[in-house]
Amino acid sequence: MSTLNVKIPDEMDDDLQAYLEEHPHYLNKSELVRDALRHLIDSQQLADWARADVRVSRDQIAAGETVALEDLE
Repeated sequence: MSTLNVKIPDEMDDDLQAYLEEHPHYLNKSELVRDALRHLIDSQQLADWARADVRVSRDQIAAGETVALEDLE
């Protein structure tokens, strides 16, 4: 496992400490930051997937490959 040293403002450190006190399942700041980074990376991957899906949908609309909702009955 590698180590990453990050400087943060004192206010952010206070916020992290308060969060840890409210969420005792995190044992320390390192666990909290690792989990936050994990969520950030996962949400970005989802965002990439969603953008690709929207791109396909727009291409289908432009090609006339869609059906109006009221025509589905």
